[in-house]
Amino acid sequence: MNRESKLFLISYFIVSIGTPGQFIFAIKKADPITGSLMVALYFITSAITSIVISTLSDKLMKRKVFALIGFSIVTLTFIAYYFVSAPFELILCSSLVGMGFASYNPTSNALFSEMEPTISSGKLMSYFFVVASAGWAVGALLGGLVNQFFGNFVFIFTALITLVGLSLYLLKVSDVPYQSDESEANLNSNNHETSSNLKLYPFLIAILSISILTRHICVQGGFALFPNYLEEQLLADPITISLILTVNMTTQALIMIPVGRLVDHKKFGRKIVLLLGIIGSNLTVFLWSLIDIPWILIFPQMLIGFSWPAVATASTALVTDITTRRNRSQGMGWFNTGLAIGGSIGPLISALIFAQSGGSFSLAFQILSLFPIVGIILILITFSENRITHQYSLIGSKKNKIS
Repeated sequence: MNRESKLFLISYFIVSIGTPGQFIFAIKKADPITGSLMVALYFITSAITSIVISTLSDKLMKRKVFALIGFSIVTLTFIAYYFVSAPFELILCSSLVGMGFASYNPTSNALFSEMEPTISSGKLMSYFFVVASAGWAVGALLGGLVNQFFGNFVFIFTALITLVGLSLYLLKVSDVPYQSDESEANLNSNNHETSSNLKLYPFLIAILSISILTRHICVQGGFALFPNYLEEQLLADPITISLILTVNMTTQALIMIPVGRLVDHKKFGRKIVLLLGIIGSNLTVFLWSLIDIPWILIFPQMLIGFSWPAVATASTALVTDITTRRNRSQGMGWFNTGLAIGGSIGPLISALIFAQSGGSFSLAFQILSLFPIVGIILILITFSENRITHQYSLIGSKKNKIS
């Protein structure tokens, strides 16, 4: 890995330290109803912005510019969080952070894949996501300490941290120069496997986005209820709740790179690891409904800790396989859109089920766990993967029957 790629990862790690400013401390500042609306609006604006920004990024080939815009939006919004307190203001700020995240995440993901074209996709994407997970874990710890002793100054802290990451990104990270369309077209025309994958791009990206959407309805819907489930039904104390909630992110950081290697391994590949990741999400939320001893929940939390690395690395590696530099940011953007739409619908569905069931956490978890089955079936019946070449074909096609 070259020096600039390492600096890219350091800058993204620093930015990720600020991420809990939105997902923990901003939500804590709101009442439960406002908090739910903040989460929903965050994901809705993220979904819309992902499509727009990723398309512009591919047309202009200016990944860095859009990433810096996103970092700037998030930095300024964290400062605004320090001052605001009214529900409408908090919801507006949450929407702006969603726009900022959608501006910098898919474009940075695409840029990193272009900075190291010789490293296998699964391994490369695991590097990207491990720094994001590790940064989040560090940020939750440091932010928690700042919040404990200095209250709302936690938002100034997260703003400054994001500004540091932005500055390093600005000074040390550059866009990868783009060759002419003609040279890339010639490359693809001489590579049958690459050309075959590119033809399936619209179909595969749609299947991937829908599958990710169903997975996130389940997971985000479940996590919308999970802290209250621990406190109200299982009567867990604050320290126990905190430790259980950190198991997920800690597991992610520890196994992200090994899972990335599985994505590249000829015995596993993108499709199998993706399926395992979605199944892991499904099982975790279902297991929550069966367990009534708080500490036992550590084990399903470890399972969901495997699920996200599997889904993230397999999905982004698959997107890299089926795109060129001219539509890669769009591919990453549609992946982010699937996450965002599922993330916005999930909490609303979980709240509806919870209310209609008379406050049954178990029933809500069980119904939510059914949604990923749709994504699992779609992946199983629609396409196959050559796990050595990572070439894809439709199940039932003549080419697939011959192979």
